[in-house]
Amino acid sequence: MSSPVKTASVSAPLVSVITPTRGRPELLLSRALRSALAQTLDTIEIIVVVDGPDPATEAALATIQDPRVRLIALPHPVGGSEARNVGVRAARSEWIALLDDDDEWLPHKLEAQLALAQATVQDPGVRPIVACHWITRTPRGDTPQPPRLPDPGEPLSEYMLARRSPLEKTCGLVSTLLFTSRELLLDVPFTPGLPKHQDWDWLLRAAMLPEVQVVFVPEISAIWYYEEPRPSVSTTLDWRASLRWARRMWAHGTMTRRAFAGFLNSHIVPAAQHVGDRRAALTLLPSLLAARPRPFELGLFVANSALPTDARRQARARLDRVLGRGQSVSAARPALAAVQGPQIKTVALIDPLSGGHHGSYAVTLAQELTGRGSRVHVIGPVPFVEEVCRAVPQATGHVLPLFPGSGPDRGPAYYRLGRLARDRVNLRFLRAALRMAGGVGADTAHLLWLDSFVLSLLAARLGQMNRPPRLRATLHWAYFLQEFQGGGVSQQVHRLLLRALGALGVRVMMHSRALTRGIQAGLLDALPYPTALPQTPAEGRGYVRQMVRQQMEVPPEATVLLAFGGTRHDKGSDLALEALALLPSHVHLLVVGPTRAFDADALRESGQRLGVMDRLHLRLEHVPDEDVEGFFLASDACLLPYRRNFAGQSGPLLIAASLGLPVLAADVGVLAETVEAYGLGDLFAPEDPAALARCVLEFDAAAFDPHTTRFQQDHAPRAFADAVLRSYLGGAED
Repeated sequence: MSSPVKTASVSAPLVSVITPTRGRPELLLSRALRSALAQTLDTIEIIVVVDGPDPATEAALATIQDPRVRLIALPHPVGGSEARNVGVRAARSEWIALLDDDDEWLPHKLEAQLALAQATVQDPGVRPIVACHWITRTPRGDTPQPPRLPDPGEPLSEYMLARRSPLEKTCGLVSTLLFTSRELLLDVPFTPGLPKHQDWDWLLRAAMLPEVQVVFVPEISAIWYYEEPRPSVSTTLDWRASLRWARRMWAHGTMTRRAFAGFLNSHIVPAAQHVGDRRAALTLLPSLLAARPRPFELGLFVANSALPTDARRQARARLDRVLGRGQSVSAARPALAAVQGPQIKTVALIDPLSGGHHGSYAVTLAQELTGRGSRVHVIGPVPFVEEVCRAVPQATGHVLPLFPGSGPDRGPAYYRLGRLARDRVNLRFLRAALRMAGGVGADTAHLLWLDSFVLSLLAARLGQMNRPPRLRATLHWAYFLQEFQGGGVSQQVHRLLLRALGALGVRVMMHSRALTRGIQAGLLDALPYPTALPQTPAEGRGYVRQMVRQQMEVPPEATVLLAFGGTRHDKGSDLALEALALLPSHVHLLVVGPTRAFDADALRESGQRLGVMDRLHLRLEHVPDEDVEGFFLASDACLLPYRRNFAGQSGPLLIAASLGLPVLAADVGVLAETVEAYGLGDLFAPEDPAALARCVLEFDAAAFDPHTTRFQQDHAPRAFADAVLRSYLGGAED
């Protein structure tokens, strides 16, 4: 029955991916297999079940030289449900992930779902089905899903198929999102021969088992394609078959009457209307009335029966715009349809450096741009290109070291160069990068890190002879301003350089309105710094707080101040330690991050000298992204004791603001601007431990009322990308 294309070399895969397919080799390879093979969790096997004779698909699979891919070619068609069952029976892993051949995953999906599944099974008797947030992609644009998460005790059928109010959207889950145990799929197999609703049928039957629990990975991890101009199971509009299925599910108790009414309104009636069956309403009305619909459900039935499909879609789109729905994810393409237009076709993202925020910043922007239909090319050193292309497989990478053989990504030699030698290295890099951008047909080249490259960028721009791409740059640090202890000459020189760039049509983006006003030179655009929503659901934060406190040996009754950023001199963890000595014994200090200006021993010596070692807790090392949020949840306030020369945006500030954690910050630059704009906490005089201690003592936690939701909206990746695209399209040169 089966003929393997390759025999997987992984002796014990952690996850088996099951993909049924037939007659779509191009989609299979370009979407499903490409995204599965790009997963950050690479100890996997991918079982492609070809549903019946299909020489073209088998030939296409034979071109994949990856031992993780296995082919099962069935001698005759059995349908999608049984094809999945065949794949499950052949799987060698404890865990199964389902992936349709025309959908795709984001790179972190399997890693995140496996971690959540393993954590969930720690509860005795629980059998998890792990779903994720996703994007529904149609020819009209992208929509973030789901609109909400299930309420406690809510039947899964009602969560997926019913509306709680007239304006609410349904939350139907699809197979591409699902991750569960092989054991559960063997106990509850897919229903053979079912032509449609195969994933919902399985989900609703599996959810009837008392030990099954549906949980969600909080981040967007998949893209589901719908309504494309091609045949597919999900767009087959046999409304009578759907009605028979729904009646059967209701009769068996796997679908509630409210879910039945919701399914009839959202799927069956529109399908009947779409194929022009005008008498369907008379057939369907008794079924709806039998489910005892609420008044708004009767209204929806009438509207769906009477209004043409296009009219309904237009009305729904207008309503979404009024309500601001469907525009809060990185791939929300229609959000800027009016702004972006056809002009932004190809963008080259350039960064000479790597590590830290360089990769994550570029990933966020690349996800937004590709999600809106732009082609993205990434230019920079190996670690930078690999990080971005691993997270955004749609992007194309071009490796260009800043300092071949000894650049910042390989060693410290670059930083030992003199100023003139370094400027020459910078200029060579930028000239080569701009040539690459022109060579790939980019209409916009964006230097993501202008800091210390201002003069080099000006020289590179002046040296371009032919018509170059539109050029943009982001300046993160206003280090040259006198208010940040920059010299007067440096301030004037940089203003002249920025004016010269502006005269050449180069717009410079900054993450602070106050700093753009302070510089007042060139073409400057203020835009928000992108901040992701919290990863930990509200109901799990207490548990995370308790676990991190236990790990850091923090007493349960302690008030914890978090200084996140390690021992960088400008971030002032030494100042926080001096302030700790002035605070009551129940106040503890948690210092987290890599060592820079001084090491752990030096900090401990200071703690011993000040007599606060019993209240000092250290984790002085790089913290993986997935662990960062836990330290904020374990704390009672985020402390930003930064020095006067801190001239940029603060990552800890953004995380704390997104979580609604109080921020006590030095009255410096962007910190003060952000804290005051969103009511995030209190400010104190910089480089003054006594003022810091007074701020802690006088902070009124009971009156703390931050504008967390507004902050999250203003700093969402979507809002960030909107502002970037406005900058791309602004300016005289365009």
